[in-house]
Amino acid sequence: MLDRRTMIGGALAAAAAAAVHASESRRLFDLYRGRSRIGEQEIRVIRRGNEVEVDIDCDIVVKMLGMSVYRYDIESREIWRRGSLVTLAARTNDNGTAHRVQAQQSSGVIQVQGTRFSGVVPRQPATTTYWAQEFLTRPVWISTQDGTPMNVSVSRAGSTIVQAATGPISATKFACRGDIGRLDLFYDARGEWVGSEFDARGETARFVLRSRGGEMAPLWVSA
Repeated sequence: MLDRRTMIGGALAAAAAAAVHASESRRLFDLYRGRSRIGEQEIRVIRRGNEVEVDIDCDIVVKMLGMSVYRYDIESREIWRRGSLVTLAARTNDNGTAHRVQAQQSSGVIQVQGTRFSGVVPRQPATTTYWAQEFLTRPVWISTQDGTPMNVSVSRAGSTIVQAATGPISATKFACRGDIGRLDLFYDARGEWVGSEFDARGETARFVLRSRGGEMAPLWVSA
C-alpha cells in the first residue's frame, strides 16, 4: 500500500514531467488599414506532449470622425495532433452578424458545421490562422469565420524586409491566391510568421508584429 508521502511525491513528479513537456509561445499583432491602426490580434500556441492548442483572439474597430462604423471580433481554438487538425471551435461577430464553426476529426476526415458550410473536408486541411508555415503546403484551408473550405494556391514571391515594432525583420514573402483572395504572408528564416498583407475593401490591411514570446515553429515540428 502506498503511503501519503509516496503518493504526493508521485503526483509532484507527474506534474513536473508534464511541465517539462509543455511549451508555449505568444504573438501580438497590430492591424492597420492604410495608415490607421484598427485592431489587434493575439495568438497563443501551447504544446502538451503530441498535442498543440492554438488560441486566437482578434478585435477590430474601424472609426470615422471618432465614431465606430465597423466592428469585428473573432475567438477561435484549434487542437492539432501530429500535424493533423483534431478540433476547431470559433465564433465571430462581423459587425452584428454572428458566425460560428465547429469542426471535428472523424475516421480520417474533418466534419465541419459552420454558418456557411456544413459537410466533410476529406483532405489534410490548414486553417486561416496562418501560424504554421507548413500550412502553405496544403491546398485546402478552413475558414475560422464560417467553416468554408477554400482552395488556396501559394507561390514564393521573394525575400523582403518586414517592418515590426521590434525592428525590421528579414522574411520570405508568400503570395496566397484562390478562394482566399489576395493574401501575402511573411515568414522569417526560422519559419516564424511575422506579418501579412491583404486587401480590405480597396485598401491594404497589414498585420504588424508588436511582440513575440517564444518560438512557434518548433511547436509545430514537435506536433
